[in-house]
Amino acid sequence: MEDIKQMVVCVGNMLMLDEGFGSHMAKVLTNYDTAREAFDEKHARTLIETFREYDAHVEGDERIPVLDAGTMGLSLLPFIRDFDRLVVVDAVDCGPDAIPGTCYTFTPEDMASYSIMHSLHDMRISDVLNNARLAGHDCDIRCVGVQKKNIAPRDFTVDLTPEVKAAVPYAVDAVLELLEIMRCKVMKINRVSGKANRAKNA
Repeated sequence: MEDIKQMVVCVGNMLMLDEGFGSHMAKVLTNYDTAREAFDEKHARTLIETFREYDAHVEGDERIPVLDAGTMGLSLLPFIRDFDRLVVVDAVDCGPDAIPGTCYTFTPEDMASYSIMHSLHDMRISDVLNNARLAGHDCDIRCVGVQKKNIAPRDFTVDLTPEVKAAVPYAVDAVLELLEIMRCKVMKINRVSGKANRAKNA
């Protein structure tokens, strides 16, 4: 069976506290020092051996590429064309009753269907997907979202609230499951701080 081309796309504005969750996740997956903030040495090394920073010019590296996409919106279209499966990581706002730090997995269609679950950025991933399909491209897109607590700090803040930071191990586990990486998909790790919850919406 032909190998599936997969990539993790992390979306977010790292200057706006929890809205930078996606960018923080990109570093967790590809940078050993950042991974060690949330995982023990063994699991941090497993992540570095599984993922790498996206570079279009790299060939022969079997690790799964991770793109820190910022808020690039429609610029994601070429990746939808070139990859079979994308896992998109983003902060979400599921409404006033949602508990900060809750980790969700869902499809872009789910995100479009339920207005309380939407991306915090200008272009929803569901809108990008619809544009890609109109252009004749199709891709299996799966989403991991963590409920934000604060995306409007008084000053630019490159950090996460404790509740959202505590969700990092849950989000990493969700990414691994969606990529169907069976050899390391279950990672029992102590949380960093605060409270985090795991919920599945798809």
